[in-house]
Amino acid sequence: MALLFFDIDGTLLTLDDVHIMPESAKTALSKAKQNGHKIFINTGRVKTAIDKHLLEFGFDGLVCGCGTYIEYEGEEIFHRQFTREQCREYADSLKKYGYQTVFEGKDRLFIEGDYSPGSFMEYIYNYFTKNSDYPIESMEHEAFIFDKFTTVQKDNCDKEAFNLAFSKDFTVIPHSEEVLELIPKGYSKATGIQFLEKYLKTEHADCYAFGDSVNDMEMLKYVPHSVAMGNSAREVSEAAEYTTTSITENGIQNALLHYGLI
Repeated sequence: MALLFFDIDGTLLTLDDVHIMPESAKTALSKAKQNGHKIFINTGRVKTAIDKHLLEFGFDGLVCGCGTYIEYEGEEIFHRQFTREQCREYADSLKKYGYQTVFEGKDRLFIEGDYSPGSFMEYIYNYFTKNSDYPIESMEHEAFIFDKFTTVQKDNCDKEAFNLAFSKDFTVIPHSEEVLELIPKGYSKATGIQFLEKYLKTEHADCYAFGDSVNDMEMLKYVPHSVAMGNSAREVSEAAEYTTTSITENGIQNALLHYGLI
């Protein structure tokens, strides 16, 4: 039995406006399950931010929020979140320093920021109201608690104060000049795989990871069998054991065939 871990954007879902999983990927993943292998989503997204059609597909488990939340066969087996007091402190600091933030929790997303046309917050709100059944609230909501967050820094932000406040407790993953994803230190897609290896008593040699972007590098370097999609960034392909075709050119199917998993 092998454990197969898949990133979402650019790996399972196309990067266009449609965000679909190709039929060849669906068929290949179903065949891998029939062959006795376990398939997992391994994503920086929290569960509330995973497209509902992916949650309905039949993955054996989820590694969410860069290893901060893990499910197996529909049951929560690990969850690391901040206390309500920490969440409020972090949120107040971000607001004070001029940052606009999506706080990502297990049960809902919380958005603090500008929804003006073309803004990052408008995109997030529109995308997840369309693709997720989980609610979106503001940071004033009584259930405000989160596992990680993604924030937008503008020219007038106090970047020095931000770095002083958050660099000690968080790993910062830049997605662009403005958008930063912050993960609690000590957690990653790789630690999620490590947890499931031990939980399922699986040999390390039987672990495979599939990704396309820089934030997949830790898990690709951790597993013995790493697959970069054909649409990957150059450094991702260089770090992977095998580079398959792109997501729209049957990349998942071709990779599983290459390793004899289907």
